[in-house]
Amino acid sequence: MIKVGRIYPMIVFLLIFSGLQQLIAQIDMGDYAPGTPPGVYVPGYVILSNGDTLSGKIKWALKYVENNPVEIKFTAENGNSKSLNASEIRGFGINRKIWAENNPEPILMETEHYVSLPSYKNGVPVFMSRLIGGRITVYLNRQSIGAMVEKKEENTRMDGIAFTYIPGEGLSIGPSYRTDYRIIERRIRYTSYFVSIENGKIIKVEKENYNETFTSLFGDCPQIDDEVRKDPNLVKFKNFMILVEVYNTLCPGM
Repeated sequence: MIKVGRIYPMIVFLLIFSGLQQLIAQIDMGDYAPGTPPGVYVPGYVILSNGDTLSGKIKWALKYVENNPVEIKFTAENGNSKSLNASEIRGFGINRKIWAENNPEPILMETEHYVSLPSYKNGVPVFMSRLIGGRITVYLNRQSIGAMVEKKEENTRMDGIAFTYIPGEGLSIGPSYRTDYRIIERRIRYTSYFVSIENGKIIKVEKENYNETFTSLFGDCPQIDDEVRKDPNLVKFKNFMILVEVYNTLCPGM
C-alpha cells in the first residue's frame, strides 16, 4: 500500500506533464514567430568565417544590440562547446518543428537562418533572421515583433499571371515553386522589415515609406508590372512578402 501511494502521485505528474507538452505543441503551431530565442539547446548549425558548416546544438546567449542577438552558445557534435559572436562567424541556423492543426506530431522541419550583418543604426555586427533570400533579401526587424499587422483579414485568394496565393494552401509560382501557407502567414505579421538588394546596404521598409521605395525595389522587373496590372492589391504593404517571393522567382537576376 505504501509503494502504491508513492507511485500514484508520480503517475499523475507524468500524465499532467504529457498533457502540457501537447498543449505547448498546439500553442507553438499558431503563435511561433521568427526571431523567438530558444531557451534551451536546439538542433542547428553554424557557418564559420571560412564558409565551413558545423552541425550541433545552439542556444541564444541573450545578449543584444538594437534588439538583435550578438552571441550564441554552440555545442558541436563532438561535445565541444564555445560562445560565438556575430563578428566571428557568418551566421547560424535553428531547426524549428512545425505543428499542423489537431495533430500533436510535428510534420515539417523548417530551418530559421541568421546572418551576421552590421546593425541598422550603429553598424555593430549582429545576427539578423533572414525571412526571404534572393535578389531581394528580407530580414526580420525584431522591433516590430510586438506590433503585428492585422493578419490578412480579407485572407482571400490572389491570382496573378505567374503565381497564385491560396489561404490555407500557400503560394505557388509557376510549375515548380511552392511556399507553405504557414510560412507566408508568419512573414506578414510585422510592421517593418530590413531589406537589401543584391546584398547591398540595408534599408528599412515599412508602411510609411513603402510607396517611396516600391519602384527602387521592384521597378526593374517588367513581369512584376504585369502582375500588378492583373491584381492591383499586390502593391499593398500587407502583401510585401508575397511580392518579394514572386519577384525573386520571376526576376532572379537582371
